[in-house]
Amino acid sequence: MKKASIVYEEKRILTARYCHPKSEDYLDYISIIRIKDSGKNPVQMILKFDGILPYAAPMPPEEHTISAPAILDLYSKVNRWFKKHGYIIL
Repeated sequence: MKKASIVYEEKRILTARYCHPKSEDYLDYISIIRIKDSGKNPVQMILKFDGILPYAAPMPPEEHTISAPAILDLYSKVNRWFKKHGYIIL
C-alpha cells in the first residue's frame, strides 16, 4: 500500500478572542492546513501557539492537530475546539 502524498499545504495565522465582555485576550496560532490525496481523514490542520500568553483567560493546549474528511468539517471541528476553551475565531 502506497503512502498518501500531500496535494495542498497552506500556512496561516489564526486569531481567536476570548468570549467575555470584560476581557480582551487574544490568541495567535500558526496553522498549517494539509490536504492529502487519500485516507479516511485527508484534511488536517496543525495548530501551534505563537504569541503572548493570555492574562486572565484559560489557555488552550499550545499544540493541537485536527483531522477531518472535508474542509468544511475541519472548520466546524476547529470552531468547536476553540469554543470548548471559551474562544471564538476571528
